Amino acid sequence: MKEVENNPLKLEMKLYTIEEFGNAVRNKFGGDNNISNVMLGEIFLAKYPVYSCKIKKLKNYVSQENCGCC
Repeated sequence: MKEVENNPLKLEMKLYTIEEFGNAVRNKFGGDNNISNVMLGEIFLAKYPVYSCKIKKLKNYVSQENCGCC
């Protein structure tokens, strides 16, 4: 797993579900309470795809070209 430089989330070295990741984003930066943790995580990953390496992947996962680690 590639280390994220200037990691503003200060994430632990573990894999997160998308819901756990969204919760970590919400705890760090806040977020609209009308948006679920899953949606918040997806929005953050769309903007910063390098963090996709921190998400548990499904068996049929297809890597994104901007990820850089998988």
